[in-house]
Amino acid sequence: MDITRWMDRFLKDKSVLIIVVISPKYTADVEGDGDDEHGLHTKYIYTQLQNEFIQQRCLNFRLVPVLFPGATKKHVPCWLHSTRIYRWPDDAQDMLLRLLREERYIEPPLGRELTLTVRPL
Repeated sequence: MDITRWMDRFLKDKSVLIIVVISPKYTADVEGDGDDEHGLHTKYIYTQLQNEFIQQRCLNFRLVPVLFPGATKKHVPCWLHSTRIYRWPDDAQDMLLRLLREERYIEPPLGRELTLTVRPL
């Protein structure tokens, strides 16, 4: 099986979450000429993910963008700015919950104690 068909198998499976590791090298690969095989594969995946994002009306259902150390928000593709971006390793717990498709439960603070007054009619 060639690498393109292997990548397509995962890209087409909508049940698979895709971690987009964002670094200065990633940005150079997707914006560059693709002069090496790694850069070409990165550009191919990037284009497929961008097309899916547009077809989903710019709603993100399965991409998990992760900023690695050394990367900043400027390295994030502009079409991913509207989604939650995780920072590695700071947001590791939140990212794990996302990958497990679980929500973090934040217990609301308790209000003041209620007083019940009964009045006869």
